[in-house]
Amino acid sequence: MKKFNLIQSIAFVASSVATLLVAEEPKGWQTTATVNAAVAKGNSDTLLMGAALKTLRKWDKNEVNLGADATYGNNRSNGTGNQITTAQNFGALAQYNRLLTDRWYLSALVDGRTDRIAGIKHRVTLAPSAGYYVVKNEKISLSFEAGPALIFENLAGTGSTTYLSLRLAENFRWKINEQASLQQKLEYLPRVSSFEDYVANFDLTLSTKITEKLSANITFQDFYRSVPAIGRKENDLRLLAGLGYTF
Repeated sequence: MKKFNLIQSIAFVASSVATLLVAEEPKGWQTTATVNAAVAKGNSDTLLMGAALKTLRKWDKNEVNLGADATYGNNRSNGTGNQITTAQNFGALAQYNRLLTDRWYLSALVDGRTDRIAGIKHRVTLAPSAGYYVVKNEKISLSFEAGPALIFENLAGTGSTTYLSLRLAENFRWKINEQASLQQKLEYLPRVSSFEDYVANFDLTLSTKITEKLSANITFQDFYRSVPAIGRKENDLRLLAGLGYTF
């Protein structure tokens, strides 16, 4: 429970600092809340629920991106009645970008994640970086980021460790038309002392408007840890479908 509160506290402090970097009231936020759910009854009795909150604000030479997501799932055996938790994770992110030119920017990122099933008691990443928009217009944006990262990690069976890594990231947004949009993010963090020890995260979301504020979303996520917690696999894949509300 302490680790969960640690991640929440770091994300809260980071978002507060990013907001206070300018002396004007917080306005102009674009926020989307998403819920996902899947239920199966009969020969199998399963439940999977997920929720995410993302908010973005751009003004002058500043960009702030905040987010949080959580997933929970269980499966109950019809033979024994035993319930097994199949998913239980939480993540939070805060990123601030300061534009130096129309394309170049400096960035500060705080990212926290916990995943019971993957044996990640906590992973907190602090990463300053330099970024560049290869493409930037009303319909498409494509940017790359690079810099160092300090990672605090506690994996089941291996204990706590703090290490320095590189962080290479790519962000892509595409407004396909007035109804559909696509967002994609790729992140690679190799340990400086051993490049075979790395974390890689991938996120892809396709969104289609139902009304002006309500949308249908499909999200594919891949969380990869080359040296996982003891007894766990390297890869965690998720495919989520649900509804989003923008306000």
